[in-house]
Amino acid sequence: MISVSLMFLQDEFLSAQDALPQKTTIKLGPEPRLVVVYNSLEQRRTTVVTVTVDTPDAVVVEAESGRPIAAQISVVWEEPTRASTTTFQLSFIVDVPPLSLSLYHVTRSSSGSAPRSEYRVSAPDVRAEGFSVSPVQTQEQLKISNEHLEVSGDAPSGLMQKLRLHSGQVRQVQVQFLWYGTRNDRRDKSGAYLFLPGDEGEQPYTWSAPPVVRVSVGPVFSDITSCFPHVTHRVRLFHIKGHEGRSLQIQNTVDIRSEFNRELVMRLVTDVANGNRFSTDINGFQMLQRRTLSKIPLQANFYPMTSAAFIQDQARPGTRLTLLSAQSQAVAALKPGHLELVLDRRLQQDDNRGLGQGVTDNKRTESLYHLLLEEGGGPWGSHLSLLSHLSSLSLAHPPITMATPDPAAPKLRPFAALGSSLPCDLHLLTLRTLESEEGAGRPSHEAALLLHRKGFDCGSAPQPPPQCTWSAHEEVDLSGLWAGLKLRRLRPSGLTLLRLDDAPESARKQEKIPPMEIRAFRAELG
Repeated sequence: MISVSLMFLQDEFLSAQDALPQKTTIKLGPEPRLVVVYNSLEQRRTTVVTVTVDTPDAVVVEAESGRPIAAQISVVWEEPTRASTTTFQLSFIVDVPPLSLSLYHVTRSSSGSAPRSEYRVSAPDVRAEGFSVSPVQTQEQLKISNEHLEVSGDAPSGLMQKLRLHSGQVRQVQVQFLWYGTRNDRRDKSGAYLFLPGDEGEQPYTWSAPPVVRVSVGPVFSDITSCFPHVTHRVRLFHIKGHEGRSLQIQNTVDIRSEFNRELVMRLVTDVANGNRFSTDINGFQMLQRRTLSKIPLQANFYPMTSAAFIQDQARPGTRLTLLSAQSQAVAALKPGHLELVLDRRLQQDDNRGLGQGVTDNKRTESLYHLLLEEGGGPWGSHLSLLSHLSSLSLAHPPITMATPDPAAPKLRPFAALGSSLPCDLHLLTLRTLESEEGAGRPSHEAALLLHRKGFDCGSAPQPPPQCTWSAHEEVDLSGLWAGLKLRRLRPSGLTLLRLDDAPESARKQEKIPPMEIRAFRAELG
């Protein structure tokens, strides 16, 4: 066991009226500050970690080897056109083992510091000291790209219009924002439990003045940000290898506290010919096909989406657009090629369903997505692709970043619980010490091990290939999985872990876990 004193980058509320956290700023000096990155996933991953520092002159190295780490310094925007002069974002690329603690040194250095983002802004006279800032030209087409994707947006709004794939194929993927109101007669109105839009249906989101649009380009990521009165919308591409570089990250920061009986929606308008069919997930486990029907009310065509939704082309069976979400939301596909999500609701009246009040406790709220456009291969089935599963896990389980409380902290060492990655389609749901039967609160020698084997669609092989492997066989070797530990005993159990006589005790090397199944074990490690 490694006993260390760590200070999490604590979340601090900006004010009593705001819910978004603010990262604690790390104060840098000539002595290195130790940053600890915890990867809770069971696969090796290449990802981007971002911390807030008090200087743009910073370098990152791997603690054990002293190897320089690719990094990027970015502006912290306090307002759409005002950059902070005291805090900056340091983003760096990490390649971390499964279920591990990895260590990095961050140091203040005026020579050889991390490259800085370059900005282009649509508003005049915007300055960020120490950073390159140039104007966006009127009616200019905005573009950002990595080795997998190119995103094109228009200059007035900055919103995405097209995606160009690595193959050269260009697909229409437009982002729009809409309002839904509610009924204005004496019938039931929208509330906490009811969604009853007005007879006029959706209304386009309009603005009296063009939004502030910022384009940021750097070696770690590039993005386009559009600052509207009620929502700040950002699309970002990461310049990294692996599956996290394949997807487009979409982030919305929404504030509709000034509105009256309105619901804000983000709509994707694409050229995917899906007819009236789309799919959503059920509690993150299975995908279920839905149908949009014109004969039922508009609100009846909205469905819950826990973590994923996709539409796939009926004319070109190898084309699928998948939206992976970090939060649960309502989703609909009201027209062919459309996919829309309800971002926030502000409703003044009670809908007489038991709450006794309207929905008026809104805060500034963030929503985060990964968008995948996959093409090639044979017809798709009903499951997510393997690439979608990996992207969804990365979204749901971001790396946890910690920092030592002072430069004089004790020397730490990296730690990895697993000797190798689990198969790509196997997810470690739980690994926790079980309570001893001898006394309450005392640990036993056994741990609860719950594994979920995901069913994935083989219509498109992930490119580039992931660092983990998968097999058509349903058996997995658990005996040599643990780093420095030996599997002494493994007992299959029920999901409640209460039944002890499910199967005889064994130390079998292979355990059979069929796709779309969860298996529970009582494991003794030593």
